[in-house]
Amino acid sequence: MRGAFRAAFCEWLERIPGRWESAHTMLRAAGLVARVGEYGVERYRTLRAMLELLYDTVVALVHGRGKRHISFRQVIDQVLFTGVDAFVIISTIGLMCGVIISIQAMTNMPKIGAGEYFGSIMVIAVIRELGPFFTSLVVIGRSGAALAAYIGNMRVSKEISALEGMGVDLTHFLVLPAFVGMILSLVCLNVYFDLVAIVGGLLVAKMAVAVPFGIFMGKVLEAITVRDILFVSVAKSMLFGATIAIVSCFHGLRAQNVRMVPRAVFKAVVGSIIATLVINVVMTVGFYA
Repeated sequence: MRGAFRAAFCEWLERIPGRWESAHTMLRAAGLVARVGEYGVERYRTLRAMLELLYDTVVALVHGRGKRHISFRQVIDQVLFTGVDAFVIISTIGLMCGVIISIQAMTNMPKIGAGEYFGSIMVIAVIRELGPFFTSLVVIGRSGAALAAYIGNMRVSKEISALEGMGVDLTHFLVLPAFVGMILSLVCLNVYFDLVAIVGGLLVAKMAVAVPFGIFMGKVLEAITVRDILFVSVAKSMLFGATIAIVSCFHGLRAQNVRMVPRAVFKAVVGSIIATLVINVVMTVGFYA
C-alpha cells in the first residue's frame, strides 16, 4: 500500500514540469495576444486622431471657423518647396522611367504580336500608376519629412505652446497651408512627370529604336481616356497630397522632446508610404477591377 502511494506520488511529481511548461506556454501565448491587441488599439487610436485632424482641416478650409482666410504666403512657400524645388529630381526619375518603359515595350511587344498595345502600356504604367506613386515618394522623402521635422522642432522649442497661448488655431495656421500646398504640388508634379516620361522617353527611344513621333503619340492618345487623367491620375495625386500633409503634421505635432523629432520624421515617412500604397490599391481596384 505504502509502495503504491509512493509510486503514484513520484509519478505526480514527474508530471509537474510538463504541466508547468504547458502553463508557461499558455501564458506566453496570452501575453503575445495581449501585445498584439495593444498594438492594434494603439494603431486604431492613431488612425482616429489622424482622421479627426483631416476633418478639422477640411472644415477650416471650407468654413474658416470664423478666422481670417488662409495665408496664401504660406501656401506659396509650401508649393515652392514641395513642387518647384523638386522639378530636377522629378525630371530625372520621369525621364528614366519613360526611357525604360518605351524601349522595353517597343522591342519586346512586337515579338509576341502585341505591338499595337504599346500606347496602353504607356498609359497603364505611367499615367495610372507610376506617375502618381513616384511623385508621392519624392514628396514624402523631401517635403513630408521636412514638414514633420519643422513642426516637431516648433513643438520642442515651445513655439506651438506660445501659439496656443495666444489663441491661434494650429489647424488653420499650420496644417491648412501645408494641406493645400501639398495637394497643388502633387497634382502639378504628377502632370509634369507624365509629360517628361512620355515625351522624354519618346525622344530617347526614338534614337535607339527609330520609332516615328506620330506613331508613338498616336498610340498613346488612342489609349488614354478622360477617366485615366482626371478620375485616376489627378484624383490619386490629390489624395496622396492630402495624406502626406495630414500624416506629417500629425506626427510632427506629437513630438514632445528633441529625441522624438527624428522618430516623428521616421513615422511620418513610413506612415505616408503605407497610406499612399493602401489608397493606390483601393483606387485601382475600385476603378479597374
